This record gives sequence, C-alpha cells and structure tokens, in this order.
Amino acid sequence: MLRVHEIFYSIQGESTFAGVPCVFVRLTGCNLRCRWCDTTYAFTQGQCMTLDDIEKQVDSYQCKTVEITGGEPMCQRQEAVLLMARLLAKGYTVLLETNGSLPLEDVPHGVHRIIDLKPPKSGQPHDVALWKTYAEHWRDTDQIKCVVCDRADFDWCIEKLNHYGAIGRIPVLFSPVWGECDPQALVAWICDAHAPIRLNFQIHKIIWDPDTRGV
Repeated sequence: MLRVHEIFYSIQGESTFAGVPCVFVRLTGCNLRCRWCDTTYAFTQGQCMTLDDIEKQVDSYQCKTVEITGGEPMCQRQEAVLLMARLLAKGYTVLLETNGSLPLEDVPHGVHRIIDLKPPKSGQPHDVALWKTYAEHWRDTDQIKCVVCDRADFDWCIEKLNHYGAIGRIPVLFSPVWGECDPQALVAWICDAHAPIRLNFQIHKIIWDPDTRGV
C-alpha cells in the first residue's frame, strides 16, 4: 500500500522531459521543509492505495510516461520502489522526482532519477556523505535540478556540482524560485558560467495559475 495524495494526467513541467505528456503519482509525506516548497499540501492526507489500484488508474490515461513525485516519494521507499519496478516492467518511461536527501540505491535501473540539489537559502542542510555516494554511482538516466533564489545559491550549486563530478556527466538544470529570482538574472549567470548546464522553467506555472493543483 502507498499513501497517495493525487494521480493526474498533464504535461511534464520540469526536467529534460518538460512538455511531454505525463501521468503524475503524487505520494503523501515529506521529510524536508524547503522554504519555497510549492507542494506543502502533500505533506499530509491522501488515501492508501494498493499498487494494483495505482497501476489501473495510471493505465487508464493511456500515456506511457509516468512520474512518481511528492512530497518525497522515498519516504515510502519500499512500496515506491516496487511501484517503479512494476511500471518499468509494463514498458513505462518512469521518472522519480526526489529531494535528494534520502538514499536512492534501491531505485530500479532504468528509472530517470531527477535529484534536487538544495542550496543554502532553501533552509535545508546539505548531506555531504549522501551526495558523495550519489557521485560515486551516477547513472546515465540521472539528472540534477537546482532551484536558486540568488547568485550566492547559484555559485554554491556550481561549486558542489563540480565537486560531485556532475557537470558534463549528467544533465544539470537550474530553475529560478518562482516570484523571487529574476529569470533574466539566472540566464546571465548560466551564460557567465560557460558550463554544460541549462535553464529549466516550471512551465505548468506559466500555462496555469501557479497555485493550480492537478496540472
């Protein structure tokens, strides 16, 4: 059983899959409290669902890309991993959106792990030991998302990404904190960095009202 907050069908708003139709399975619960979190409503509530029932609802949308998100999906690690494995076996392209604060070695190979790197102004501590483990086992299906609110956060992320050997190894995407970081400034920082990184917008917030759920 998994505690599920919502399952819905829309387009992927972030990552290298941005713009791709996708089924989202949003699990309840999170172990972090990032200052700019936009899914605090998923910290609690939701309903318990069997893996069979989740699969049936995912199948009903007739879309072969599915993202397991939250909250933090790895808070329900054992069952979430089983769900990912089952979806892979059925031919789905499976994405995992994770805050990067929990071990990920159990995530099945073939899953696209979208791992957040939390800069200082997120208000969350950076686990050096855990990220060292990530860096020793990067997968070709990994990518890193950095949400930043100012130049100090951006520079911190660049330093860490270089330290962990991510830049040039796997896709690295930078997003501005919605309503707080000037996107034009972020573009300038990215260009100044002269590194293989890219801009990443939350395009669902551009298409719909930023507070709209289920999109």
